[in-house]
Amino acid sequence: TTSFSSSMTVSEISRCSYHVFLSFRGEDTRKSFTDHLYTALVHLGIQTFRDDEEIERGNNIKDEIEKAILHHSKISIVVFSKNYAASTWCLNELVMILEHKKSSKHSVLPVFYDVDPSQVKNQTGSYAEAFTQHEQNFKSETNMVQRWRNALKEVADIGGMVLHDRHESQFIQDIVKEVQNKLHLISLYVPPYLVGIDSLVTQINQWLEQDGANKVGIATICGIGGIGKTTIAKVVYNQNILRFEGYSFLADVRETSQDCNGLVRLQRQLISDILKGKSHKIYNIDNGINKIKEVVCCRRVLLVLDDVDELEKIRKLMGTQIPFHPGSKIVITSRNRCLLNAHFISQMFDSEASTSCGGLSKLFEVKELASSESLQLFNWYAFGHNSVPESSVAYERSLVKHCGGLPLALQVLGSSLSTKSVSSWKSALEKLEEIPDSKIQKILRISYDSLEDDHDKNLFLDIVCLFIGKDRDYTTTILDGCDYYTTIGIENLVGRSLLIINERNKLMMHQMIRDMGQEIIRQESSDIGKRSRLWHKNSFDVIREKIGSRTVKCLTINLKGLLEDKAKRTNTTLHFPKHSKSQFLMANDVDMETQAFAKMKRLKLLQLDYVRLKGDFKDFPKRLRWLRWHGFWMQSFPVDFDINELVVLDMRNSKLKQVWKDTECLPNLKILNLNHSHSLLKTPSFSGLPSLEKLMLKDCINLVEVDQSIGELKMLTFLNLKDCTSLRKLPRTIGSLISLEELILSGCSRLDDVLNLDETAIYQSRLGLQWLLLKRSKGLGFSWASLPGSLVKLSLESCKLSDDVIPNDLCNLASLKSLNLSRNPIHYLAESLKELTKLDELVLTSCTELQMIPKLPFLPNVSGFSTVSAVKSFRSILPCFFSSKRCVIFGCEKLTEVQDIFKLEPIENFDAEEIRRLFNVNSVNKNRVQLYNCLTDNIMLATPQVLQECGITSTLILGSEVPIGYKHRTNEHRISFLLPTPSHPDEKIRWFSLCIVFSLDSDQILDLPPSVYIFNETKRTTGRYCSSFIGIPKTNDNTMLWLIHWPVTDCQFEGGDLVSCMIVPIHLRIRKFGVTYESEHNIRYEYGFSYLSPGTIRLWHNYSI
Repeated sequence: TTSFSSSMTVSEISRCSYHVFLSFRGEDTRKSFTDHLYTALVHLGIQTFRDDEEIERGNNIKDEIEKAILHHSKISIVVFSKNYAASTWCLNELVMILEHKKSSKHSVLPVFYDVDPSQVKNQTGSYAEAFTQHEQNFKSETNMVQRWRNALKEVADIGGMVLHDRHESQFIQDIVKEVQNKLHLISLYVPPYLVGIDSLVTQINQWLEQDGANKVGIATICGIGGIGKTTIAKVVYNQNILRFEGYSFLADVRETSQDCNGLVRLQRQLISDILKGKSHKIYNIDNGINKIKEVVCCRRVLLVLDDVDELEKIRKLMGTQIPFHPGSKIVITSRNRCLLNAHFISQMFDSEASTSCGGLSKLFEVKELASSESLQLFNWYAFGHNSVPESSVAYERSLVKHCGGLPLALQVLGSSLSTKSVSSWKSALEKLEEIPDSKIQKILRISYDSLEDDHDKNLFLDIVCLFIGKDRDYTTTILDGCDYYTTIGIENLVGRSLLIINERNKLMMHQMIRDMGQEIIRQESSDIGKRSRLWHKNSFDVIREKIGSRTVKCLTINLKGLLEDKAKRTNTTLHFPKHSKSQFLMANDVDMETQAFAKMKRLKLLQLDYVRLKGDFKDFPKRLRWLRWHGFWMQSFPVDFDINELVVLDMRNSKLKQVWKDTECLPNLKILNLNHSHSLLKTPSFSGLPSLEKLMLKDCINLVEVDQSIGELKMLTFLNLKDCTSLRKLPRTIGSLISLEELILSGCSRLDDVLNLDETAIYQSRLGLQWLLLKRSKGLGFSWASLPGSLVKLSLESCKLSDDVIPNDLCNLASLKSLNLSRNPIHYLAESLKELTKLDELVLTSCTELQMIPKLPFLPNVSGFSTVSAVKSFRSILPCFFSSKRCVIFGCEKLTEVQDIFKLEPIENFDAEEIRRLFNVNSVNKNRVQLYNCLTDNIMLATPQVLQECGITSTLILGSEVPIGYKHRTNEHRISFLLPTPSHPDEKIRWFSLCIVFSLDSDQILDLPPSVYIFNETKRTTGRYCSSFIGIPKTNDNTMLWLIHWPVTDCQFEGGDLVSCMIVPIHLRIRKFGVTYESEHNIRYEYGFSYLSPGTIRLWHNYSI
């Protein structure tokens, strides 16, 4: 791709010294808001310039400021405060910033700290007073004062970020997010205000740099829970990821590894992170270990393993004798300061790595915060700044003292007292004085007590007991059914720092807070049967001893997990079947009876995984809203089991043959999960389930029939029938599912009616949504009309579709947003795809026969944009677009044209007759060249090709010399020259021709093609061409020629302009470089893919094959 935009000079191609230039009035905010903002930016690895620290004393300060703005930063943050306009220094700086913005891609982010944008724009209030003084002081320089006024008006019109009455902490967090978005940085979130960590972060950074190029290092960051280990690890990670070729941060290793397939998920994430998002299938832990060893052996990696409680977790995750590449670093956070030892290191790494690691293993211990640091952190969360209202000073230090320097306790306590009255502070202090400092869990209880009503308290305790790590939407569905106002309740808990919603929409909670919640429940009664919530071992005891009461509202037990824990403690080996949890056999015969639940009349949330009960269900609790019973042993639901009020029924891995014998009326049921129920023969009748929204029948391998009544489920949005290998037909009523958005039929290999499947595999989107996967049956017409019009995601992956399978009329799929046609032998895409007006995602992975993609509405409009222009840059638009989710064409090895975007043709087929006169075609065809297509990630061996993309024409051929006729030559990657004064007033530069002789710099496959730049240093404009194809010489010693014809438009290059041309190679070695140009007058320039100027024809003709 190619682009020209104003500004970017040669020096800007090198790495910028700073990401951000911070402009502010020092007297107003230097030691408060701006200092906090600066710290938050730096902790995320964002290099930030501010004049009090970054300018070397003795230098010309004005020159240093100008250099920082013009050449060494990408974004200027301008902090407007009340006295900003009083400073002529600030006003001149603002003028300079805006002038640079006009002539470059430099971005400006206005921040209105304690002023309104209208005050800045109209110069009212303190700004009016400042300009009154300026006009008196600069009576002879009225133009300068007017420039200041214009600059303030212009910057206010940009918009920006306004504090208003928000907390500064949240405001700074929002600013940092905006900067990250503008810089496209991939970093982990850390709190906006951090204290007491700089020294330790510096130590760890120094350790990372120690012999970094050739030593493998491993370190532990240790300390008690809530001390800040994870936060410090995130800061170190953010500041160092750019120094490594691969990096991964695996959070919550201890808890995640205990989940079903948790280790495999961690392995998958590690591999995906290091390979920059490329997904890999992992079938088991051993398979994952082998793949991890493959990816870490060939690149320097930074790996952070967060919250590791035992070495065995690391061994299971990555194996032993790991061949880490020299220079790799592993950081582990743990409560166990003795986690690492020499024996472990010798086991974990191969002999070479363990030898180097012996001297580079390190222990970093996180200490409690000092008193002054604790005060700062507490005040930030309590007030949003470090100053304390006089009314609270009397209580502040006493409150902080009770936190014992624990950051999490300071954060939670500060948040809980935010906006509270003095009497509340006094009350909290009196309560804290009764609690010893060492009992951190009781300190965290203060946050729980600060919740305003029993509703939020009960919601918190239910989440503690059952829903940590669960999806937020799933949890909301269940708890809404328990008469909670879950959405606002969760928001309140998040606001009190009691709950976290992670990036995957999961409910997460710090383990100290979870332990505090569990302690609250334990303190309800010394009699466990009279507590409101029971889990695991306590649940087991209550059921077995039949001591439950009407107080119990929530009970959870996983008998399989309990038996495994018991076996682990007693060194007993339990033999569970490998392939199906539904075949779970209890190691012990545990007598449990339904009568044990008779007194639990208020029970609403019940988990009984792998529990067998004896007796009838007539006295079983009748208020159940959530029932999870994995491994249910009966063949159908007992007729005397009253589940009328259920909202969610989760019966995975059950022995059910039929769910219930007759029609069951469950008016509130929204989710029915029967996944992996291998004995299930048919679905239940759905007539009594009017509210059902999600139906999961995955891997019900003996299911042969879906009840016709499924068509009555007008609220159903999700239906999963994946791997129902005995299912032969779907009811025709499936077309009546007016709300259905996601339908999964992959693996249903025996379907012989309506729809048919084969060779399909589920496709997981970035948001975790599933795709519809279908196959056209041989001899049976594919019925597009049978698909519900509400579908938004459709995949026809691996369906052996021919070019004519897509009908001319797709209006019934008007809601379709995503279409997956991967791995089909299609040659062309039907024009009817243009009818899918909402389509914004097209996946064509490994369509190996696909040759051409028509112009579709959501494809970028880049035709003719190759010419030098000062409009918004489209830099790298093609590689970025076609590697994004919007249009994926990886593996389309025969794709040679995307209409109006790019086209690749053999020289002998090129439309322009002139090109055929350039070479001896027969001779050219004998010299096949290797071409790497970065859009499809394929290497092709072909005769020389002519590439036309975005108005630029280029070709790649074998050769070692720059042809005669190129006016400027060098052996370097950059060349500069002055354009001569034209002989005619209408004479304009019309095109540049470049010839690059290159060889391979390494054996590494190209990830990205090189970029070619043309700079007009005089006019400060830049053009960039990033080709979609690049040649690969046969060996490192062979050379190739890259010939480029690059048209330009009027007035962009004129006589006397200083021009620089430069190649930024990636894995290429530039041997020779030639540039020339041609000027013409009174000739109307033509744009088009097949146009070559006569001058270029002559140049290329000079090359003798």
